[in-house]
Amino acid sequence: MSDPTAQPPAAARHGPPAAMLVALTAIPAFSINVFLPSMPGLAAYFGTSGAMVQLAITLYLVMIGVGQLVYGPFSDRFGRRPVLLAGLAVFVLGCALCLAAQTIEQLLLGRMVQAAGGCAGMVLGRAMIRDLHAGGKAASVLGYITMAMAVATMIAPGIGGVIEENAHWRWSFALMTALAVLLLLWVWWRAGETLAHRAPLPSPMRMLSLYRQIAANRRFFFYGGYSICLIGSYYSYVSGAPHVVITLLDQRPTQYAAYYLISGCSYMAGNFFAGRLSERWGIDRMTLVGGAIAMTAGVLLIALVAAEVRHPLVVFGPIALSFIGSGLSQPSAMTAALDANPRYIGAGAGLLGALQLAAGALASVVIGVTEGPSPLPFALLSGGLLILGYVILLAGRRG
Repeated sequence: MSDPTAQPPAAARHGPPAAMLVALTAIPAFSINVFLPSMPGLAAYFGTSGAMVQLAITLYLVMIGVGQLVYGPFSDRFGRRPVLLAGLAVFVLGCALCLAAQTIEQLLLGRMVQAAGGCAGMVLGRAMIRDLHAGGKAASVLGYITMAMAVATMIAPGIGGVIEENAHWRWSFALMTALAVLLLLWVWWRAGETLAHRAPLPSPMRMLSLYRQIAANRRFFFYGGYSICLIGSYYSYVSGAPHVVITLLDQRPTQYAAYYLISGCSYMAGNFFAGRLSERWGIDRMTLVGGAIAMTAGVLLIALVAAEVRHPLVVFGPIALSFIGSGLSQPSAMTAALDANPRYIGAGAGLLGALQLAAGALASVVIGVTEGPSPLPFALLSGGLLILGYVILLAGRRG
């Protein structure tokens, strides 16, 4: 599996600036993270259960997954710009509904609408990058943008916490509404169309057939499969590490938050080097090197936990190493997967995003089911997915 040699069409050269692409791809994650500190108080405010409030996250993730499957093909037919503007308008509406919610049911509806609009930026941001750049250059740009996005998602919980402690939970949605309106106006004013050649919109049955064709493509299957394993490992870490570190290792939440910064900074470092090296090294070399680092981290995590070494760095050390490998290889892996069908790059981006989210959701469920007095199930899942991802990558190269 070598780098594609075909360059993007010369007509597609006036896309959005890098800062806008960062905002578009970061907005769904920022919307989740800025809301998290307000969740404990919402049950009392609305007089409902914690499980009901948790649906604000679950339904949000479901709608992001479903929405990505829709936006991709529509953008291949009607263009990136009009579909993106429509999605951002829906996102503004969802933020406003959450801001005005008087019951938990209204808040959940607003969150679903918010996710249905916000995921447009996630899908079309990737598609625009691939419209404008090919091969290693696309992976390089995606690496830099992902690094900046990581900063945004890391600071979001802090912003939400300050709002929750000093104001009211509605101010989080007031902030999101204001940012969404500004982003919508910015895109309308500044973003040009990046799609050079439009593809016909498939019927529902043809769309399913198109997704099957994309998924069966070797580049998508192996590079996309590797990318999906990385995302599954990440969500198992996010879901399982708090229990392991705080409950089993008896660490305070503030200590956990401090250690968490290690992994965030490691991912940023990996993305930085991806931006610097992807164009020079190419997709194959970036994925092999990054995947080897991530696989080594998975083996190390399982070995240390199995040896019953009790220290937070048993978790955060290998995870930080895996994030360096993931940051190096994930932009190249996603770029390669989107080359599966150059005519339907938007559809490919939507399918890959939906499968990544499904893997993350499944990993979170498995972590919840296996949570107990031993950290070994967490290590086996999180580390095992890193090992599996590299095996998939090597299998694709041998083929």
